[in-house]
Amino acid sequence: MVREAKGKAGADTQVPLRSLGLSLSGGEQKEAIQTLIEELKTRFPQLSESYHITSDAIGAMATATDHGGVVLISGTGSNCKLINPDGSQISCGGWGHMMGDEGSAYWIAHQAVKIVFDGLDNLEVPPHDISYVKQAMFDYFQVSDRMGLLTHLYRTFEKSKFAGFCQKLAEGAQAGDPLCGYVFNKAGEVLARHVVAVLPRIDKSLFQGELGLPILCVGSVWNSWEKMKDGFVGVLGEHRCSAFSRFSLLRLKQSSALGGASLGARQIGQALPLDYAANVDVFYTHAFS
Repeated sequence: MVREAKGKAGADTQVPLRSLGLSLSGGEQKEAIQTLIEELKTRFPQLSESYHITSDAIGAMATATDHGGVVLISGTGSNCKLINPDGSQISCGGWGHMMGDEGSAYWIAHQAVKIVFDGLDNLEVPPHDISYVKQAMFDYFQVSDRMGLLTHLYRTFEKSKFAGFCQKLAEGAQAGDPLCGYVFNKAGEVLARHVVAVLPRIDKSLFQGELGLPILCVGSVWNSWEKMKDGFVGVLGEHRCSAFSRFSLLRLKQSSALGGASLGARQIGQALPLDYAANVDVFYTHAFS
């Protein structure tokens, strides 16, 4: 990919870049990143003179602003990271589906399936009728009963495949199914709790801009924002204070690779002239009364 990019830019593919910045999922694992850099230097010595590899969350924020804020990822998995103006970072979540991923597509799908299973077992009373979700579950996984679903849950389990059921639930929520709407509202609540978790460590200057606290939302689950809004705003409203009285939700209009490249340039003392306002779209702002 880098060689292809060099060619498109009219650069000599045999001349190393001064710095290569990459924004990758899992980019906060220092040992793995160091191993990757060493491998790149060994196998592709003409690629770059230096490397800066960071996580997708950091790359996303560097694409949106150079002042910091909160990145809230909700795609197949979920993660929350606070980046303060001084560069300090605080995380909440990001531990994968066995230990976290709350509010993600996987989590939403799992919550819905669990409600159906528990309801049919008479273990828990479902908050709403399960008919739509049960049939959508059977149709999506192409099974006729719960026993057929066990193969997908265990022997052939694929996280991305299971998380894909969230799309069917989003369609149900859009069509007005109460149980689908309930699960998305719960997703909004738990995503907001990630922000609450990092609130005590947020630099006060991040509350004071025109947008209030900027929250950069990454991942496909945010396409269902309208179904998560009440839960999300409700939880944040419980923690409003004189400093935290307003927040805005932003989404990227450009790839987080742009931020990765910017950080790579910064590592060698250079600054890429980014138009941050053109890189994001503010899709929701809320001021607490």
